Amino acid sequence: MISYVPYSDDLEVEQPDEQSKIADILRYLGIAHERAIAARRHAPGETHAKGHGVLKGTFTVEPELPEELAQSLFAAPGTYPAVLRFATEAGTLMDDREPAARGLAMKLIGVDGEKMAADGRLTQDFLCNNCPILPLAEVTTYREIARLRAEYGHDPAQLAAEIAKRDDADVQTLFERLPNIDLLAHSYYSQSAFRYGDYVCKYALMPNTEAQRALAARPVTDDDRPDVLSEWLAEFLADNDAGFDFCIQLLTDPETMPIEDASVEWDVGKSAWRRVGTLSLPAQNPFTPARRAFGDEVLGFDPWAGRPDLRPLGSINRVRKPAYRASSRRRHEYNDRAGFEPISIGDVPD
Repeated sequence: MISYVPYSDDLEVEQPDEQSKIADILRYLGIAHERAIAARRHAPGETHAKGHGVLKGTFTVEPELPEELAQSLFAAPGTYPAVLRFATEAGTLMDDREPAARGLAMKLIGVDGEKMAADGRLTQDFLCNNCPILPLAEVTTYREIARLRAEYGHDPAQLAAEIAKRDDADVQTLFERLPNIDLLAHSYYSQSAFRYGDYVCKYALMPNTEAQRALAARPVTDDDRPDVLSEWLAEFLADNDAGFDFCIQLLTDPETMPIEDASVEWDVGKSAWRRVGTLSLPAQNPFTPARRAFGDEVLGFDPWAGRPDLRPLGSINRVRKPAYRASSRRRHEYNDRAGFEPISIGDVPD
């Protein structure tokens, strides 16, 4: 019988000099973001700057889940309107023909209960990338990479040369070797750990239709257009529905499945992925001008603003809390566009 580790506050361990390292990271991130703003006279997202589409869907919590899965938002069956944004991880507007981490952010609407933001919101955010691990790993590595990006971000060749000198260069360049395929064909992972009610988990969104999975057989090539991923997304969803299974991997061994190191993939032999919800996406146009502007200029995602029993864990997430908010503040202030938290799916434009 599998034994799942119960959540407790002492599962997290603050790293040596963590607060000073976080302060350094915020400063380095600010330098890189200001450089991107100056280059465009417009403030993109600090990460995931290039949006590929905004989608509306329905998220359904599975009925009759066992006790260890029937936690927090998933304690009872229910359905929630969902809004998603696909984007590329980098803070620059990359050519889609370059392999990179692709992101899928999901916001559920109509989620009642206490929220960490204490601002009356009715939403819960989940952020995923198409790689199961995060090369930044923990706060020390994050500071080192953020410093290199701040110092050499204006010169991609020199930045690559500096990263190549590192002992973990293979890990730090992992995103450059990810399969460059249709956005709907990827699985998307939380990468870091999260509280899951009485337990701890990582989560993932995995494509659940054969038509989506079949899209993986068509890689992006040099002959495709620079915005091919947005084009393929709109092309498929013009005539087809899509969907993802929302799956949970519960913590069973804190030693080999660390919370404080996001570069370690949790062994599915010790804890398998298990479905707790389903995301349904009807045919639609994900890249209308109104949706593109809403996703790039207005919509924000912050897992630190949701339910406390789904809160992010580990030093990488303790960095993200102030980093996300500083980036959002710069973006909205520079672009003179107020942030907005939807209270119904009708707030998302068609």
